[in-house]
Amino acid sequence: MNIFEIVEGTRCWNGYKKKGMKTMFGKRVPNCVKNESDEYIDENLTENYDNWDHNESADYSKHLEKTFGTPDEVTDEQTVWHNVDGFKRIVCRNDYILHGSPAPHYDFIYCYIDLEVPEDLSDELAKCSGSILIDHLKNEVGARCGSLTANATTLNFVLDVVAGRVDPVKEEYEKRILDMKDMFDEGQRYELDWWPDESDDADPSNPYYAESLEESLRDWFGKGKKGGAGGGGWDRYNTKGERIGKCGDRKKGEGKPKCLSKSRAASLRRKGGKKAIAAAVRKKRREDPNKNRRGKAKNVSNTTRSKKK
Repeated sequence: MNIFEIVEGTRCWNGYKKKGMKTMFGKRVPNCVKNESDEYIDENLTENYDNWDHNESADYSKHLEKTFGTPDEVTDEQTVWHNVDGFKRIVCRNDYILHGSPAPHYDFIYCYIDLEVPEDLSDELAKCSGSILIDHLKNEVGARCGSLTANATTLNFVLDVVAGRVDPVKEEYEKRILDMKDMFDEGQRYELDWWPDESDDADPSNPYYAESLEESLRDWFGKGKKGGAGGGGWDRYNTKGERIGKCGDRKKGEGKPKCLSKSRAASLRRKGGKKAIAAAVRKKRREDPNKNRRGKAKNVSNTTRSKKK
């Protein structure tokens, strides 16, 4: 192997062979493909999942398998895919790490890209989020979040900071994460030019999230602190934007209820206070007026359009 090949990074991992070159983030890298004879056996993977401590991360890894196939690396602690979905590497770890920014959630999925980050930006990016992982020796940046979509959003923020398109401030990072989440909640798909989203992770209609939706529905009528602003499930709101009780406790004579989680209500308040919540309630009543309708719940987006003057 000559010096040029080493500099260009032409060596592939064990079990892979080089099949030409490709460009990722302005850098030439090998296009490594799996040797057909070196594929893993699915039975071994199932046994390893049984040894994982966290069902959430194990289920997400199984979800990724449906798109990316058997992982390139499998242990009792993690699964790894190389060169998929616009990332240099995707790692799903047997983790369930509580992270409070910008809202409480759990992290277990890691995504990496090749990117040279100036050292003077390291501290600033670290202040933006503990989910940003920088390796200056490898010229590699990673993101650790709870989904591929959140990781892509995080890495896109880093790309924009390095390119000088935005300042490395926490407020900008958290706004991007919250905007991405709002799009998902409103049934809109989040997209980035460089991220193909081959697993449809950002698609709100992805079947993987059906169980999560069922959990959210149970939260509407739940007990304890989970769910609404007042604890014990999601809250219902009136056309004045006021919280009037728990979802499912509608009083006689009330109109069609609009139920919101604590985080969704807070998001609407940020955008326009009680007026934004009131507008969402009115839209719900317009598009789903029958308060006694039975059957599957009808999802009405909280996004409202202002009238043209």
